[in-house]
This record gives sequence, C-alpha cells and structure tokens, in this order.
Amino acid sequence: MLSRVLCAISILCATVGLGGAAAVCGAKMLPRSFWPGIVQPFDMRDVRLLPSPFLTAREADAHYLLSLDPNRLLYNFRVNAGLPHPGRPLGGWESPDCELRGHFVGHYLSACSLLYRATGDEAFRQRVDYLVAELAKCQEALGGEYLSAFPTSFFDRLEAGQPVWAPYYTIHKIMAGLVDAYTLCGNKQALRVAERMAAYFKKRTDRLAPWQMDRVLQVEFGGMPAVLYRLYTLTHNPDDLVLAHRFDQASFLGPLALHHDDLTGIHANTHIPKILGAARRYELFRDPTYRSIVSYFWDLVTQTRSYATGGSNAGEYWGPPNRLANTLVSNNQETCTTYNMLKVTRTLFTWTADEKYADFYERALYNGILEAQDPQTGMMIYYTPLAAGSVKQWGTPTHSFWCCYGTGVESFAKLNDSIYFHSSDALYVNLFIPSELDWRQRGLRLVQETTFPETDTTELLFHLHTPTKLTLYLRVPAWTTADYRVWVNGRPFRSAVKPGSYLPVERVWRDGDTVKMMMPMPLHTVPMPDDKDMVAFTVGPIVLAGIITPEVRETYLLDAHGMPLAAGYFPVNGGSMPMLRPVAGLPLVYKSVGADPTITFIPLYKVIHQAYGVYWRLMDKGSPQYAQFKAAMVERAQRDALVVDRIQPGDVNSEQAHHLQAHDSNTGVFNGGQWRDGTGSFSWQLKVLPDQPMVLSCMYWGDEGGERVFDILVNGQKLATQTLLHNHPGAFFEVDYPIPFDWTRGKQSITVTFQAHPGAIAGGVFRCEVRRQASPSQSVLKER
Repeated sequence: MLSRVLCAISILCATVGLGGAAAVCGAKMLPRSFWPGIVQPFDMRDVRLLPSPFLTAREADAHYLLSLDPNRLLYNFRVNAGLPHPGRPLGGWESPDCELRGHFVGHYLSACSLLYRATGDEAFRQRVDYLVAELAKCQEALGGEYLSAFPTSFFDRLEAGQPVWAPYYTIHKIMAGLVDAYTLCGNKQALRVAERMAAYFKKRTDRLAPWQMDRVLQVEFGGMPAVLYRLYTLTHNPDDLVLAHRFDQASFLGPLALHHDDLTGIHANTHIPKILGAARRYELFRDPTYRSIVSYFWDLVTQTRSYATGGSNAGEYWGPPNRLANTLVSNNQETCTTYNMLKVTRTLFTWTADEKYADFYERALYNGILEAQDPQTGMMIYYTPLAAGSVKQWGTPTHSFWCCYGTGVESFAKLNDSIYFHSSDALYVNLFIPSELDWRQRGLRLVQETTFPETDTTELLFHLHTPTKLTLYLRVPAWTTADYRVWVNGRPFRSAVKPGSYLPVERVWRDGDTVKMMMPMPLHTVPMPDDKDMVAFTVGPIVLAGIITPEVRETYLLDAHGMPLAAGYFPVNGGSMPMLRPVAGLPLVYKSVGADPTITFIPLYKVIHQAYGVYWRLMDKGSPQYAQFKAAMVERAQRDALVVDRIQPGDVNSEQAHHLQAHDSNTGVFNGGQWRDGTGSFSWQLKVLPDQPMVLSCMYWGDEGGERVFDILVNGQKLATQTLLHNHPGAFFEVDYPIPFDWTRGKQSITVTFQAHPGAIAGGVFRCEVRRQASPSQSVLKER
C-alpha cells in the first residue's frame, strides 16, 4: 500500500503545479460558462426567507455584524501599514498580539457580501465598500501588493520552518472576502486588491524550491487553492492558476486519489478546505482524479467519522474510522468543520443531484449550524459538546473572534442558498424552509409555506404568468417512511415512493397550482458504530438533546465514583419502543418512558443555556448491566458517606471556600468535569477528623499525555509523586493516597499542595477529597 500511495503522490506532484508554469501550459482552458454538474444553485437574491427560525438566525447575525465598529475591524491592518489607527483594537483572535489577527475581517467581508446579495440591504454594501477602500489604502502603504494585519516576517518564519500560527490561513480569509465583495456586491476595487495580493504571493513562492514549498504546506493554509481557482475564473491570469496549483498538497491528496484512508490523527478543519480546492480544480479542468478525491473524502468523513448530528471530530482531530463511542467530550464538533463539510456536500450535490447529499446537508444544517447560534444575541459557539452534562460555551461580541465566529457569521448570512436547485427544465426542492423563490428565467415564483420540523408537512404555491412545463423534483428524505404523501391541487399524486430519493412531478404548471407534501417523522435511535447500546434520539433530521437537571445528573450521569459519564444511562423496559413519548401541545418535546426521574428531550438547536446530553447508553431493566448500574449507585452512596471534605477544582465558590492558592495554574472543563492544572503549584485547605485515619483521594483523566509529573504535599510534607500518562485510556480514574495518621492527629484541617516537577505539569485534578478510611487495614495506594 505504501508504494501505491507514494506513486499517487508522485503522479499528483506532476499535475499540481510543483513544476511551475508547465502545468498551466498543458492545461485545457475552459469557458467561464463551464459547469460540470447536473444542477445549479439559484442566485441568493432569488430566494427570500420567510418567518422561521432561519430568518430569526439571519436577522440576529445581521444585527451583530452591523453592531461592529469598522474602525476596530481595521485597527490591526492600519497599524501594520503604519497608518493612523483610530479607535481601539478588538480582543480574542483579533487582538494585536494574536498571530491570526485579520482573519475575521475576511469573514466579515464575506458575510456582509452574502447578506447584501440575500437581502438587498444597502447597509451591508456600504460596509463592504468602506472596508475595501480602507484595505486598499493599507495595501498601497505596504507597497501596493502585500496586505495583511501582520508583517511579512510571519512568512519569513514560515519559510524558515520556525513556529508561526498559520499566516496563509489568514490570507485565504482576506482574499476570499475580497472575491466575495466583487462577485456578490460588484466591488471592482476588491478584485484589484485580491489580484495584487495574488501577485505578491506568486513572486514570494516563485523563489521557493519544491521542498521548501512542501514545508510551507505543512502549516495550515486554509482554502488558498480554492480562492485562487476562483480568482483565476475571474481574471484568467495564468499566474493565478500557477499559484493555485502550488497549494494543491500532493502528500494529502495522493492517498485519497488511491482511496486510501489517511485521515486518522489529522486536524479536521485544516484539511477540508484542501478538498474544496480539489473540487474547484475538477470544475475547471474536469480531471476525474479530483472528482474521485472529493467524493471519497466525503464518504470517509460522513460515513465513518460523523456523529448523529452530522458533525465530526473530538478536540478538532479525527480518530480511526467507526471508533466514536469513546470520543464524546466537551470539544466535539468544531463548527468550522461542519461549515466546510456543508460546502463540500453542496458541491457534490450539484455534480450528482444525489439525495444522500441533501439528506446530510439538512442534518448538519439543523444540528451543526442552526444550533451553534444564540438567536437572542447572535453569539456563537466554537464547539458543540457531546459529552453528557455539557453546556454550550457562547462567545462575546468583541472578545472572541474564533475561527468558528468567522465561519459562523458567514453561515447565518447564507441560510437561503441551498433550499432550491435547478437545471434548465427541472426544479429541486431540497429543504423545507419557509421561503419564496423567484425563478426569473422561467417566469415562476414559488412560495413554500411550512412550520417544519415542528410539523411534518410543507406546501408549495405556484405563481406563473404563463403555463410552463417543467419537472418538480420533491425530496423524499431518507428519514421518512413509505407513508410519505403528495397532493397536487388537492388530489393525491400516486407514484412509487422510496425514502432517500426524489419524487418527480412532471406537468404543465399553471398559476395557482399547489403541491402539498406530508413526510412522517418517526422517532429513531442512531447508535454509535462501535457501541450499539449508545444511541442518540432523532425525529426526522432533528437530533434530540436530553436536558440534564440536577436530579437527572445525580441518577444517570455519574459513575460509582461520582465522576461524569460521557453518555448518560437510559433505562428502558424490555428494550422496545417507545423509549420517548411526545408531550402534547409542545412540538418536538419528548419525555422518557420508564426512567425515574423523567428526562425531557428537546431539539439540540433549541438548547441554549441548559446542560444536556446527546448520546445515552440503553439499559434493559432486566439486564445484568442495569443491575450493575444499581449496584454502582449503592457503592457511590456508601462511598459518599465516608467523605469528610471535597473540593471541586475550577469551581470559584468551592475553591474560595477552600482557600485556593495558585501560581502558574489554569482551569477548564472537559467531558463535563471541571479541572485545575499548572506548571507551578496550587493548594487547598481541606477538613480532616482529628481522631481517625484519613485518605486523600484525587480524580484524574486517564488519557493525559505529555509531561505530567507532580508531587502531592500535605502541610509541606511529600505524600506521593504522581505521573499521568495514559493511565486509563478513555475514562476518569481515582487514586487513593492514605495519609499517615501522625500528619492529621489532633488537626481540624490540612493544606494539600500539587507541585509540578521542573518542566512538567501538575494535574489536571478533576476532584480532590478527604475521606475516612473504610477500614483500618486500608493502607495502600488504590487506583480505579
């Protein structure tokens, strides 16, 4: 296999432009009107959103974008160009000391351009025009070609192999924003600025040997090939094509060309934009290798590494295929990844008109995009936590600007772009979102009225000047049943229905015609590929989240040692449906059947501030597993009865009450549990009993890596040295440290200190407590 992969890499190297202009000279140039697919999307200005959660989300996005001060967005660009810089810098990833500064401005240009195209609101065009004009001034001050919010020395470091945080990633965002400003707003100056930027980087990369360029490509470079191929379709400048080819990374694309799965262990969102570049290359040159790369990659991600939500990755990285049960954490499903996978999916749909792409698009749109915004504030999340008991962590208006903020403002600006598609004589209805389509070329205005997914019907109303013959392709979702029904002008339309396909309705359409669809939405369980008892509940495409109240948490989410479980226990009667029962009068709200206390389930996209769980481990009440669960609850109660004092690391109130002292220490949340660690030291005071032997017990995450070696001190005396290095992969574990009785005799409290070894880290400590010894004979270290 290795020799085949190396062969594919060498073949791709010969075609991706590593040899310079030779690749361009032999390329077949194609006209601007070239379209390699079966269907095309409509122009965004032709699709208008009607009242729905999607319109609400877009309006929240629009309000947020207009609330941002353009001078603050431009601050770092002006500083870098040596120009006057009124106002204050932004925070987060746009702060003056962040090496990705400027990236959000590119996203901002794209989002405002998309909103102008979608709504016609001149406020967004004015923002675009102002920003482009000011960026052009910065470019002139920097010599007329280079443009960024950071100096060119970042690229010197990149080319020298020195640490730097992804400068080409930021350049891609800026260039993409400029290209969008031109294509969506008609700003010609934006195209000139983008052309000059491309000229600068063409010259810069001209001087690099192939091995040097390969080293450059080892650092995340965003969608550089995709935006450069787009630029080439606008300029037809061969230099743009040569530069685009240089970013076609053969070492990544080569294995995919041979259908070799090489995704394990790689950073997800670093690589999806490279696939979008391969897609643009296929659309330009119709090279079947690149089409195969795109479709094979999509299959790998969506079929072997995606959750029920359509999102993927844990901590931004992909693991082995079909190994997901142990990956539920507080930083699953990076929103950027979903954003870019939707772009890949949309592209593949235009090439094939295959319903499976529309089905995935819908699932990821509801459960990976719509759910990632607080519609009251317009704020967004970086990750969608899938560990049970997690809470979404919302950003702030001026101190976040994560990568997912950038893709987020774009996502909510283009919610109308994939509802309908068309060929010359066919119209595809893909999404069931209240909207109005104006197909100008066919003289057709189509209104879709629906409250989906809160109801299972949608209705289409045709407005036509003259009768028109065309085929209406109605999506029959894979999640519906054979009871799917269609009525045309109130009469049943009789045709074979297969979920996961399209139902063609061919006729001469007249003004006032109506089509009504009823799509039954049964409750499904979606199991993990590697653990069939761990399931998510879905209704149609909607993933349901179980709300974690304190009672639910105490009963179903803690193990025998009181630590959170990644998937909550879910008792069922005989393992049969119904496991959930709908709540009358509350659409898409369900209650658990057979669980006490009852668990309430609502759509994940409606979860804002609640703690929740997506995956649940089914337990038949008559099974040995359920008996073990009940026994664990008894064990936990017995264990808790021995606790004298407990500190919850990372909890402000708990740590203050225990007199926290910390130096070079950090806190955070992981897998639903709070932690503290540090390269220095941290300590708490804990109560003890003066007349009984005590045990110090600490909880750690069993998959820690790196240098985590530390001493545990009691009143300044070393009790133990602890090393954390994959001690218990995929689970929390507990260590008991018996305290010599002489250290606590006659005392009311002790100071427990965690001291990192030089160059190492102490912790993370997820829980620390003092307990009475269960029996006088307990005198050895106990690890669970």
